[in-house]
Amino acid sequence: MRVKELYYENLEQIRKRFGEIELIPIKKAAEYCGCDSRTLISQKDFPLKKVGRMYYVTACAFASWLS
Repeated sequence: MRVKELYYENLEQIRKRFGEIELIPIKKAAEYCGCDSRTLISQKDFPLKKVGRMYYVTACAFASWLS
């Protein structure tokens, strides 16, 4: 599988912003993107994970999605 061109740069920026946490709350991911969390939830291609009542995105999937 080929890694997207900007994946590692995006992952590095995400790690700088959020530290070593793997599950990023959707609200924080939306702030990082400069949009509302409902916008990300409505995106069909956004790698959303639901844990209980909360929505999250993994750091690796978020970096890939941004690439």
